[in-house]
Amino acid sequence: MRAKPGTLVIMWGHLALIAAMVGVIVYYWLDARSVSLRPTNLLMIEPGAIFALSMAALVVPQCFRRLPEGEAEEAESLSSLGRVFALMGTFTVYAVTLQQVGFDVGTLAFMVIALFICGERNWLLNIGFSAAFTLFIVWGYGSITPFPFPLTLL
Repeated sequence: MRAKPGTLVIMWGHLALIAAMVGVIVYYWLDARSVSLRPTNLLMIEPGAIFALSMAALVVPQCFRRLPEGEAEEAESLSSLGRVFALMGTFTVYAVTLQQVGFDVGTLAFMVIALFICGERNWLLNIGFSAAFTLFIVWGYGSITPFPFPLTLL
């Protein structure tokens, strides 16, 4: 179905993904605060949660768009909503299997699959970007703080 110019288009898939992320962030933040309010416990969690919620608040208005005159847009289809849920499922599998697979292999696999779900079909670019991102993330986390996730290859 095509949306008429001047109508409000709501990107439901994006809203569902943001709502799921906000729910997890708030749950984790409140869970950390219920354990201890000491600054050593909340040193990274509290600012990170506030930052993530602020970023979500900035993204939410972009999910509502009024089409300008002379422009028509395809309404969001069931397949695009399916891609959002596939991405959420992929991230869930990534988070659950991180200990078994390893942080480096898990991150690389998640990035390759996520980029494919989002529409990247150039495999050289997909794998190259995913590998560079994985190296940067593993190096960055390793230099900031020792993290408890095992590394398989790096």
